[in-house]
Amino acid sequence: MTLSSALLGREYLRVSDDRAKQRRSVTEQHDENATATAEHGITLGRPYDSDNDRSASKFATKRRDGFEQLLTDLRSGPTGCDSDFGADVLVLWENSRGSRRVSEWAILIELLEEKGVQVFITADDRLYNPARAADRKVLQSAAIDSEQESLKTSTRTRRTAAAEAAKGRPHGRPPFGFRGEYDAKTGKLITWLPDETLVPDSKQPSGQIAKCDIPREVLARLRTGHSLLAISEDFKRRGIRNEAGTPYTGPHIRSMALRAAYAGKRVHQGKVTHGTWDGLIDEETFFVVQRKLTTPGRAITRNGKAKHEISRIIRCGVCGDVLKAITRPGAGGAKDPRYQCAIRSCVRIDKADTDEVVIGAMLAYLASDKVYSDFAANPGDSEKAEKLRAEVAQLRAEKDVMETAEPATLAEARMIARGLERLEGDIDRLDAEVRELTLPAELIDLIEPGANVVRRWEAAPVSARRAVARLLLSPSVLGEVRVQRIGSGRKVDAVDRIVWRKNS
Repeated sequence: MTLSSALLGREYLRVSDDRAKQRRSVTEQHDENATATAEHGITLGRPYDSDNDRSASKFATKRRDGFEQLLTDLRSGPTGCDSDFGADVLVLWENSRGSRRVSEWAILIELLEEKGVQVFITADDRLYNPARAADRKVLQSAAIDSEQESLKTSTRTRRTAAAEAAKGRPHGRPPFGFRGEYDAKTGKLITWLPDETLVPDSKQPSGQIAKCDIPREVLARLRTGHSLLAISEDFKRRGIRNEAGTPYTGPHIRSMALRAAYAGKRVHQGKVTHGTWDGLIDEETFFVVQRKLTTPGRAITRNGKAKHEISRIIRCGVCGDVLKAITRPGAGGAKDPRYQCAIRSCVRIDKADTDEVVIGAMLAYLASDKVYSDFAANPGDSEKAEKLRAEVAQLRAEKDVMETAEPATLAEARMIARGLERLEGDIDRLDAEVRELTLPAELIDLIEPGANVVRRWEAAPVSARRAVARLLLSPSVLGEVRVQRIGSGRKVDAVDRIVWRKNS
């Protein structure tokens, strides 16, 4: 039965979730609209650009350009056909296709009434006139129902996300370096696995590197002191590019390094839980790097081209400016490396002798136990560190007893071996926790218990050594190094010219 005649309709089409990006639901809406409106004598004109994959709820994050244009057109001109809307009827597949927000529906209904435009809802197979009280009430009630349903859906979604996060299950698109494994029947995400897909890397003998090895390399290099800029420039030289096909930038590398997923961690609303997938790097590396990147005031974008550990860190005893490393021609063409006042050339001093004194003092300090007490964090952390040290001492005592035990049987010997392996693992873990609590990130890898400090210092990049020097050569630690001037023609050893200025 035809309820109207010679009416021109205009569609607004929308679908909330179109993950396949095929616009299928919008097409189906149009087909059903066309069939229903034809039976009511409504001719469809040009539709609005569809808001495909756009939610209409209060929780939406994407702008609905089609809906905004609809409101703009209705506000223009005196009546429906004479306005930019240019039709007698607004055609919707169902009430919620317009909006799931009562406030938006109220604006739309008022505009429709003002412009004399009716509303055809295909799902109701009915033409509504907003100027009629009964029809207006139906439209408003439907808007309230849609908003309530949207709120319920959002609540369920948040609860499900929180429950999945508490279980440590992966969620969403896998970070670069991982690939998703999905259930063959349901299509649901099972876990994340290392992505072994190869991409170009001119440094490798094969000319390629696995995607999962890129975040591994980034985190390992940041831990040893490489700068973000140095890594990005190195990647550029090697032809390593990101997923967009562009070179890695410092901020891009920083963002990657801060992803807890690489340590097998799940983060949801600030809470961190153990993920159900295996990380690409160990937890200690991740947290050391995180501290380095998030410490306030820390320089993380240096170009990594520094060649001298204490150049521009030690200072002139006359003017207070920094000393820079220079190389001057010596006798017979030999090089004569020195430190010299950067601005006024107030003082000069032999570089090798100065390095021996200053760097030697730093390494001796790093090898001592004093470093732990000097860098104890807040009282709460210090108390926790003491408890951990006591636990380590107990475990070491147990280990000593177990190592001297004489097994009576092969089975007992195996049991002791497994026990020793477990104790060693626990001791290493607790030692790492103590260092995390008591040491700045710059020092953690240099003074690992039992390690040779000199060897680790020499293996570290210059940028990492300079970070340590800035930390130690300060008035609050070893003291600010000031090099004193000497009279012309005098020969004074570097150790006698260096003054360590400490806070009183």
